[in-house]
Amino acid sequence: MPAGYSTVESALDTLLEVGRKARAFVSMPVVEGLTPRVLLDPARSSACTTSGDIPRRHGIFQLDEIGLPLLDHDALYGDACFEGILIKHGRVFLLREHLDRMWRSALELSIAIPYDRLSLTLHLLETIRQVAFEPKDNPYIRLVVSRGLGDLGINPKKCVGSTLFALVSTIRLYPREAYENGIPLGVARTIRRPGATVLDPRIKSNNYLNNVLALQEGCDGSSNVECVMLNQEGFVAEATVDNIFVVLKEEGWQKDPSRVRVLTPSPFYCLNGITRLTILRLARELGYTTEESPTLLPLDLVGQNREVFMTGTGAFVMPISSVAGHRVGNGKPGEITRALLSRITETMAEPGCGLDIHADSEMVRCYLGA
Repeated sequence: MPAGYSTVESALDTLLEVGRKARAFVSMPVVEGLTPRVLLDPARSSACTTSGDIPRRHGIFQLDEIGLPLLDHDALYGDACFEGILIKHGRVFLLREHLDRMWRSALELSIAIPYDRLSLTLHLLETIRQVAFEPKDNPYIRLVVSRGLGDLGINPKKCVGSTLFALVSTIRLYPREAYENGIPLGVARTIRRPGATVLDPRIKSNNYLNNVLALQEGCDGSSNVECVMLNQEGFVAEATVDNIFVVLKEEGWQKDPSRVRVLTPSPFYCLNGITRLTILRLARELGYTTEESPTLLPLDLVGQNREVFMTGTGAFVMPISSVAGHRVGNGKPGEITRALLSRITETMAEPGCGLDIHADSEMVRCYLGA
């Protein structure tokens, strides 16, 4: 496996850095014998004023001070939804869009979020400001809401109230040179992306076991660090944690940008990612033709006059050099991929594309449209 990727040593280094810097906002119902003691300490936490029959407390902690109870249904069953959110140029990038998706996911799962958008955002900003980020860091928020504390059965009606936490830390899924050279993708042919009747792809849930198994299959015994997942019919759905794009450059594309076709799988097969939607919009602004295709095959990703890249909050825009051992284009990041990467980088620097981490309540209210 190439240097800088996922080895035990590099993973440990990352965890140690997270442990030093990260802070977590945690909100839970008060259940004697289960709620972490630090949440019961009035010097470290405060009562939550949201409605509900069971008292709730919240606070901001270092990671080794707080832990999720063993009877939380996120830990037991992955019964939760989440968002991964970047912080760039002192702003929380596309926070409004991430909150909208979290509320939709929670609604589909019938999980109650114990805050309104305004109060939750204020807690997020307070937590962010407690982390001492360095210039080299890639600040990131992992926002999670779970079904909460319940018994050892799966019945959601036996959970007493949702757990919410926001981990504010740094993220770097790939080393810098990966963006310069691209990465190889495998293909998981046995483990498939389940359809909406099994697990609706519109829900950004914490249930990733299927993705983990696909990653093991697609990367087993190879230098691949990610892989393509197919749907039940064998069409390309997504990567295990990212969306996939293929660029087809038709004759005359150098002079006519509409001859550049930017294709991505149908959102019926994959998570309709926020970075995915942003790239589709930027591609149209650059004059490219975009298409959400339900019939992309793995063979469509390889060959000349094409490029492939992945998008995601953590991966950002990652060029792909090969798929299942077959070279994509010339095996290097292509011109269209670089153009879209440049454009989204510029977009992230625009003040209107995020919320300032020092925003007061009135600024937050204005940003959210509350």
